[in-house]
Amino acid sequence: MQINVSGLLRDFPKAKKEALRGGRVIIKTREGNLVLMSEHCSEEKTLGLMKGTFQMSEEVDLTLPTTLDSEWRAEC
Repeated sequence: MQINVSGLLRDFPKAKKEALRGGRVIIKTREGNLVLMSEHCSEEKTLGLMKGTFQMSEEVDLTLPTTLDSEWRAEC
């Protein structure tokens, strides 16, 4: 996407959306072109960043209950 400074000021939400989507926004100025880009990758999610941080023991079965039946009884 190409835009001039006046257009950037007028349509900043549109330019921002394009940059966050992974596009390059070229801002034309008298002194030269500027490029607006997002610093993060949109496919990179928080859980993906934590990959390899946690380790699970082989003997843990996540399909079994994690609490005892006695812990579920309401006390009156």
